[in-house]
Amino acid sequence: MVEGPTAKAYAIEISNKFSGESIREVFVRSRKVLVPVEEIVGRRFVKSDSLGKNILFFFDCDVVIRVHLMMYGTIHVYEAGESLLKPMNRIRLMLIGNNRKIAVYNAPIVEVGPRDHILERLKLDLGPDPLSDEWDEERAYENIIRFQDEKIGIVLLNQSVVAGIGNILRNEILFRAGVDPERRVGDLSREEVRKIIHFTRELSRQFLELKIRGRSIKDMLYVYNRFSGFCMICGYPIKFYRQKPINRKTFVCENCQR
Repeated sequence: MVEGPTAKAYAIEISNKFSGESIREVFVRSRKVLVPVEEIVGRRFVKSDSLGKNILFFFDCDVVIRVHLMMYGTIHVYEAGESLLKPMNRIRLMLIGNNRKIAVYNAPIVEVGPRDHILERLKLDLGPDPLSDEWDEERAYENIIRFQDEKIGIVLLNQSVVAGIGNILRNEILFRAGVDPERRVGDLSREEVRKIIHFTRELSRQFLELKIRGRSIKDMLYVYNRFSGFCMICGYPIKFYRQKPINRKTFVCENCQR
């Protein structure tokens, strides 16, 4: 599953390579085409950005394209005459400019619609994004403590609480904060919730920096995927299980996380 930092890294790459292109052709395979794609043809591609796990394509008109890659989607920017790396039947979106083209492969969600409508809906549905200039710690705090009876390990994956947090980040955030994912939000102290919020932004930024530099995120993983491993801090065995009811891979140092 693509997490927020991966979506942001894609948006940065697309902006760097495709901004300013005049769109000559558009191909979309989606049921979420709310405006004619012809409205994009002849328009200039302005930039790409992300909101949570969503990647947004902006043009010099009132249309935006939203892409969610989920588990298996990828995006590639090609030179105009360059051969595609994957077959056409895997393409959900292609934008062809004068010099370059963008291909979006295997993305379950491609939505073309009015810019204001899509952006307003996303901002209503999603919590604050730790990689956005509009990041709001107080809103994140209030969103978390609303779920007093829920396990914190489940709450962190709720995109309406904080946008962009996936399973890798939630494991690493809770380890750094010293909080067991099974604890109920109502049992956490104010300081513990604040630590979770701090590491939410700090680790999202580290994740993004590694992606931008083309480095493996293994450099930032202290517990995630450390099957039968030992805690890098205290040497205690790492416990692996699937947290119920979400059935997501969970890694815990029961000595450091209480």
